[in-house]
Amino acid sequence: MANISSIDRTLDIIELLADYPEGLAISDIARRLTIPKSIVHRVLSILVARDFATQDSTTQHYRLAIRAAALGLRFFGNIGLSEVCQPIITRLAQVTGEFVRVCAAENSELVWVASAQGSLDGLRYDPATEVGPVLHATATGRAWLSTLDDDAALAQVRRRGFILPRRYARSSITDEQQLFDELRRIRMRGYAISSDESAIGIAAIAAPISDRENDAAVGCVSVAGPSVHMPSSHMGAIAPDLLAAAKELSEIWPIPRLKTLSTAPKD
Repeated sequence: MANISSIDRTLDIIELLADYPEGLAISDIARRLTIPKSIVHRVLSILVARDFATQDSTTQHYRLAIRAAALGLRFFGNIGLSEVCQPIITRLAQVTGEFVRVCAAENSELVWVASAQGSLDGLRYDPATEVGPVLHATATGRAWLSTLDDDAALAQVRRRGFILPRRYARSSITDEQQLFDELRRIRMRGYAISSDESAIGIAAIAAPISDRENDAAVGCVSVAGPSVHMPSSHMGAIAPDLLAAAKELSEIWPIPRLKTLSTAPKD
C-alpha cells in the first residue's frame, strides 16, 4: 500500500507542475496537494535525478523538465496520431485562415497533439505550449464534455472545480446550471464556441471527434483566432468545414477506443 501511495503522490506532483511552467516552491506544492514537505522534497529529488524535473537556481522553484514532455511526444509519434491528423488540420487552417488544433482524450484528460497555422502574416493567434484546455472554460473542453451525459460531465469538471488557472482571463461558465445549459446548446448545434475566455481578444470554435464505438468523443478539433477575425457570424460560416474535419478525423483515428466513460444522453 505504501508503494501505491508513493506513486499516487508522484503523479499528483507531476500533474500539478504541468499547470505551472514557471515552477513552484516545495512549500506551495505541499500546501496545494496536502502532502508533507519532506515527502515532496523526496519525490522531487527523484524526479530531478531522473531528469523529469529541474530546479531553478535563482528562485529554487521546481518545474517539469523537457524530458517529461518528450515522452508524450514519443508516444504520439509512435502511434502515428500527429501524422494522420496533420493533413486534415492543415487543410482546415488554410480554408479558415486561422489556428487549428487537435486534442486527444485519454483517462478523462485532453492533451494537445497537433496544430496548424493558417495565417501567414498580420494579426494571428500563436498560443504558448500548454498541456491541454480547461474543460469548462474553453470551446474545446465544452465540446468534449457535451459528448458525456450531464452527470459524467459534471463529475469531470468537479475534479478541479470551476477554478481557473492564472493565465485564463475568465469563463462564461461559473456554476453547474450554466454548464448544463451550455452543454445542451452544444449538443443541438454540434459545436462549441468561446470568446475572451482563455485569453482576452481570442475566440474559438470546437467540435468533438466522435468515437463510432462509444459516444464519448476521442478528442476535439478547434479553430481559434483573434476575436476581430471571428465574430459569431464568421464562426457560423466556419462550422461546416470544422464539422467535416471532425468527421474525417473520427474515421481515421488510430488510438484504441476506451470505454470507461458514461455515454451521451439518448434524447
